[in-house]
Amino acid sequence: MIRWIGVFSVFALIIVVVLSAGATEGVGALFSLGSSGRALGMGGAFMALADDEGAVLHSPAALGWNDTIGILSMIADGFGGTTHGAVAVSMPYVGFGAILLDSGAIPTDGGSFRYASQGFIASLGVPIGPVALGVRGRLLRVSAPTSGIGWAIDPEVVVAIGAIRVALMYESVVSGRVEYTTRAAEAWERSIRLGASATLLPTDNVLWSVAFEAGGLFSALPELTGGVEAWIGGLGARAGFDGRGPTFGLSVRFASLQFDWAYAMRDDLGDSHRVSFTYRF
Repeated sequence: MIRWIGVFSVFALIIVVVLSAGATEGVGALFSLGSSGRALGMGGAFMALADDEGAVLHSPAALGWNDTIGILSMIADGFGGTTHGAVAVSMPYVGFGAILLDSGAIPTDGGSFRYASQGFIASLGVPIGPVALGVRGRLLRVSAPTSGIGWAIDPEVVVAIGAIRVALMYESVVSGRVEYTTRAAEAWERSIRLGASATLLPTDNVLWSVAFEAGGLFSALPELTGGVEAWIGGLGARAGFDGRGPTFGLSVRFASLQFDWAYAMRDDLGDSHRVSFTYRF
């Protein structure tokens, strides 16, 4: 009971801080698209819960508790027909990943317009008892309609107390502006990301988790996301809210191979399907 009181106290704090939550946009928005079907099915509220290859992007500190080597790949049927893909490799303490987004040719009155960008991630996590410290480096490259490149460093701390985890990340604490060949430049916005999760194991074969996350705190556009997840043996199901609409997901795990599917609903841009495959050595 005390543990659950702690979880809901943290959640109440998040609600107060982001009472007027919106959807985070701006420099680095590519990274908010996520890199795994599992995380996206929970609305992206994965920072405090991350215990797999998705930690490379969502929670570098959690890599300190990682004890396997895994490869994750994802392809998405994006909103409006965009191409969105990701790949990540994780091992104890370190991980690397890449994300790409390409809108394709968008017809306009003056011809066509195309937006394309790529993101690269390097993450490191170190455990110190129930605390894990981590740092994530992000490199953003924009290749269309003009070229530009910039980087950001994001430190994180995760505290695990029994079945409860609380995570705190300071995004873009140090960064280099995205500078374009047109001589224009965009700065990364500093912000705080706070997450909390709780996991219950009622039987050896059943696992329940709930997670909440508040991103963009103290920035112009904060956001609040949340999700629930259930595993029964090698079958998983989840539902969440990503700040713009509901999300759902399913997973199937066979020995070293895992398949994750996520579905996000939108009233404005249409629905989106995302599929990821993970192989663990």
